[in-house]
Amino acid sequence: MNFKIIADCFDKIESVSSRLEMAGFLTELFEKTDTKEIKKIVYLLQGRIAPNFEGQEIGFGEKLISEGISKATGYTKKEVEELFSKKGDLGEVAKELVAKKSQESLFTKELTVGKVFENFQKMSLKEGIGSQETKIKLLAELFNSATSIEARYIARIPLGNIRLGIGDPTIMDAFAILIGKKENLNWNELKEEEQRKIKQDLREKIEGAYNVYSDLGEILEILKEHGINGLKNIRIRPGTPIRPTAAERLPSAKEIIEKLGECAVEAKYDGFRLMISKDNDKIKIFSRQSEDITHMFPEIIDAIKTNLKPKKCFVEGEALAINEETNEYYPFQITIQRKRKHDILKKAKEYPLNLFLFDVMYVDGESLLDQPFIERRKKLESIIKDGSLIKISEMKIIKTSEELENFFEEKVSQGLEGIIAKDLSAPYIAGARKFAWIKLKRSYKGNLEDTLDLTIIGYYTGKGKRTQFGLGALLVGTYNANNDSFESIAKIGTGMTEQILQELEQALSPLITNQKNPRIISQITPDYWVEPRIVVEINADEITKSQLHSCSKENGFGLALRFPRMIKIRTDKKPEQSTTTKEITDMYEHQKRVIVDQAL
Repeated sequence: MNFKIIADCFDKIESVSSRLEMAGFLTELFEKTDTKEIKKIVYLLQGRIAPNFEGQEIGFGEKLISEGISKATGYTKKEVEELFSKKGDLGEVAKELVAKKSQESLFTKELTVGKVFENFQKMSLKEGIGSQETKIKLLAELFNSATSIEARYIARIPLGNIRLGIGDPTIMDAFAILIGKKENLNWNELKEEEQRKIKQDLREKIEGAYNVYSDLGEILEILKEHGINGLKNIRIRPGTPIRPTAAERLPSAKEIIEKLGECAVEAKYDGFRLMISKDNDKIKIFSRQSEDITHMFPEIIDAIKTNLKPKKCFVEGEALAINEETNEYYPFQITIQRKRKHDILKKAKEYPLNLFLFDVMYVDGESLLDQPFIERRKKLESIIKDGSLIKISEMKIIKTSEELENFFEEKVSQGLEGIIAKDLSAPYIAGARKFAWIKLKRSYKGNLEDTLDLTIIGYYTGKGKRTQFGLGALLVGTYNANNDSFESIAKIGTGMTEQILQELEQALSPLITNQKNPRIISQITPDYWVEPRIVVEINADEITKSQLHSCSKENGFGLALRFPRMIKIRTDKKPEQSTTTKEITDMYEHQKRVIVDQAL
């Protein structure tokens, strides 16, 4: 397939804001795509050349891409950089300069998807002396053969950001429509409601497979070749991460017991949530984002080899840095220092970890996902040998709200976050947020019962002293899972130290966009729009109604946060793992009930 077909589709998607229209353009693209190339197109849509867990990054920065554009077009580096400063998007720079060059040469060689992918793969594997020059050469080779529209996306892909406003849910929606058409020959004759139901059913099956096998490219390749029945063969496979389950939240012990009845209650640790795959001596450790972070935790690898009995298994746990002198756990701000590419052994000695395992999903060829939690817990206890580093999370079976409240207070007094209550009979619900798990966290000052994880959608340059950092306040949003969008809920200007301001400015500058990303819903316009990529944890006093913010907007009013304060950057979370619009709505409804109860 010619790369121009993909680039033209991307260009159409970029010109619309409707998720339905985006899915329609993608469906048309997938229809005309050969089975052997579908995987490559999915990865490109994700801004990658491989699934996240393979860790295969192209590794290009803006400077190197600028040099590739310069080499291909004949414009000087200074001219490229000046145009980039003006446009703020290297894709648009490449588009304009390649168009001018094409007018001069009147000749372009057609690019194929295979050629683009091959060059990107070579770039990702090239390291050592002379690697930068080789990468620039490979990139310039693509620009030399590209049309102006192709050049826009060739420049963006190595940055991991193609700026389409497309997330995995939209990709899965498009493929559900494609399979619906393929397996229902009278698709166009069906009523809209019938089409919607078929699509929803297919989408749930696709997402179910993705949740236990985190390679969307491979899943859609199977669908393209075998249809929906091909997903029956998708199984947990050691080395390929499972998408973790997520907990709902309730504000009190009483409501948790009313919801679950007798339940298992575990201590909630504030550390790294780790998904660990063991395949004999081959150990893989994945983050909650399905990123391979094995190399960061050498002591955990050794402990898993020694203390986990099965030859093959998937287990899940939380790793915390511990002060060995006082036997106290460090706060998350200390633990996060273990997430690094360099000085790993030095930091491992400085901040050793304890790993608390709390679930098992697979043991020696048998999937345990459908087994009740209490049976999985028994299995977990049976496969662990005693060790100083690996422990099982503390757990109690609790029947009353008084017992739960006492256990919660005990854990908070020990410096932990709170507790997680779990339905004794619930299966492991991969990739979803259900009331099988419910969290109760310690309160901070203010009336909001829990902290929130929100995605940055824009920022303000700030006034006074903060002008030196280039950033003064953030515009943040919730994630609307139904629409695959981010809805504004607060402007945050407090709780940020000078160090955090500097870190945020450095992280956000490359994500600046000239136009609002189609996934962002906001009436408020910040100084700079950014790609929704960075998550921050915040606290606030309460949730209020607002005519300005878009979160859960209905009849002219949305929801907003009163006195929001930043706590920390959540590098361990993806934007799609942010607090959802539904969660905010539920919290607001509970808040109203509390106020009424107090008044009575």
